[in-house]
Amino acid sequence: MKVKICVSFLIVMIFGGIFASGSSFAEDINAIKAEMEKRLPAIVELKSKGIVGEDNSGYLQFVGGKREKEAVVQAENQDRKKVYSAIAKKEGVSVNQVGQRRATHIAGKANKGEWLQGQDGKWYQK
Repeated sequence: MKVKICVSFLIVMIFGGIFASGSSFAEDINAIKAEMEKRLPAIVELKSKGIVGEDNSGYLQFVGGKREKEAVVQAENQDRKKVYSAIAKKEGVSVNQVGQRRATHIAGKANKGEWLQGQDGKWYQK
């Protein structure tokens, strides 16, 4: 439940700053938000099983030999990139900077046992 609340809050925060950019763009962002929310239960499950973790660039990565729901992970990462790109454009920074900032935030909110990638590139469990 804690994860769902944190992720939902995160999605709202990410999209909240972007909505001021225009109605067509806001409609696109609403569509992305809806898709991300649909994927959330699957992502939470993958994280709790230790199949995926959050890398140091703000994206999901498989951390072991087991791969489940690859299409979900790929779609989530594509949508995150779109969101990071929109934020980067608005703030005048690089997409990588937004992703790294996001990764730091995600790591701070991660649940015990979830896999995270440190700045040194090494994976660890929180």
